[in-house]
Amino acid sequence: MNKYIISGKTSQDFATAMLNKPQNRKQLVEPFLDSLNIKMNEFLFASGTVSNFISVVSAKTDEQVEALCNIVYASGNFSNLSWSRAFEADEYQRIFEVGHDKMEKYVSALQVAGTG
Repeated sequence: MNKYIISGKTSQDFATAMLNKPQNRKQLVEPFLDSLNIKMNEFLFASGTVSNFISVVSAKTDEQVEALCNIVYASGNFSNLSWSRAFEADEYQRIFEVGHDKMEKYVSALQVAGTG
């Protein structure tokens, strides 16, 4: 399974709902993630002003995580929400090994223009 980092900024509607009825959102979200075959690894809130929510999840496909984020964003609980694929150190090394092996074949626009 692939790892993904989801981050976002909770909305005013989220704060209003939580103040009116404090909830453990992790417990409430877990069955939803299970229905999407997504495993929750971390579910954290922070004091940031740009981003105050971070979650690390595991899923088989990007499409599963995109669906998750679209549903959650549509709920109005976040003013922004994004995700990205995360790589373990050994996975990232393999990615750069492929790049290392292929980089000589790349021709940049500056090379073609004769300025690079």
